[in-house]
Amino acid sequence: MSPEYLAYLAQSPYGKSYFLSVAHKTTNLACINKTKLSNFPALIPSPEEQSSIVNLIRACDAAIATLERETQLVDELFRAMLDDIMTGRLSAAPLIEEHAAQ
Repeated sequence: MSPEYLAYLAQSPYGKSYFLSVAHKTTNLACINKTKLSNFPALIPSPEEQSSIVNLIRACDAAIATLERETQLVDELFRAMLDDIMTGRLSAAPLIEEHAAQ
C-alpha cells in the first residue's frame, strides 16, 4: 500500500471515524495501540488507483492552498483600501457612483 494513500485514508472521515471509535480517551489525549492500528479496515484499491487518488488529492490541496493565498491577498487589499478611505487618502465617491450606475 502506498504510504501517501494510507496517510490520506487515515485522515479521511472514514479513517477518523474508525480511530475515534477505538481510541482510548483520557484528558485532552486519545491513544491507539498497535493492535487497534493493525485492525484498521483499510480500503485497498489497486496501486494504479491509489496513485490516481493521491494525485487527485494533491491537486485539490494545491488548488485550496492557491485559493487561500488569493483570499488572503484580497483581504489585505480590502483592509488597505478601507484604511485609505477611512483616513481620507482615497475617496469612496467614485465607487459609490459606479455602484449606483449599475
